[in-house]
Amino acid sequence: MSRPSTCRRDAAVVAAILGVTVAACGGPDRSIGAAAAGAATARVAAENPNSAAGDAKGFIMGWLDGETVHLRYTRLYFCEEPPASAAPSQCEVGADASVFPRRGPIPYIYALAPFGFSPDPATVACPAGTVCLNHPATLDLSRVGGPAVAPAAAHSHIITDRQAGWHQTRNIRVTSLAVWNEIAAAKSYAKVKALQDAGRLGPDIPTNIYFFFEVHEPNPGRQ
Repeated sequence: MSRPSTCRRDAAVVAAILGVTVAACGGPDRSIGAAAAGAATARVAAENPNSAAGDAKGFIMGWLDGETVHLRYTRLYFCEEPPASAAPSQCEVGADASVFPRRGPIPYIYALAPFGFSPDPATVACPAGTVCLNHPATLDLSRVGGPAVAPAAAHSHIITDRQAGWHQTRNIRVTSLAVWNEIAAAKSYAKVKALQDAGRLGPDIPTNIYFFFEVHEPNPGRQ
């Protein structure tokens, strides 16, 4: 059964799963990357996903066409059932979205998740054991062979253009440190596709997870 609202978050559940005290993100436009631990954004009341009122704002590292860029997140993530999800976030990996944050075509953001190895922390945008800014603290991974309620996993981001606004997430599981390092060096979706075509990297996995951000050059200042 679907829960009442996409934006209903339970800080107590987050804390119990991660074994940490959930705190608010410290300050607007906080730079968040491999060296900084994120924090969950908890909200109890149902809100319009296209309103950024009260949402934290800050930067997370991304890769675009061979460059490292900073993605400025300004709204809480959007996940809505269906597909059915056992996670408190309502976020599901392995099934496409049926409910969207807005009408019209929406570009993709690709979340690269290391599996079975630990990459160089400098190449990880969201470290394991933390919750990146405006990201869900839990995911339902049961459709891809994982637990029905999984804590936030380490990952990095690749985008394909500088379009601002909502982006739907495609998950890509990386099972080889050598492949991860090739992607981290190339910093491009073209490299990801080449590795997939060569059979060295798994396919894009659909999700119902959406993020709202704009693209900035490295070392962004406050806006």
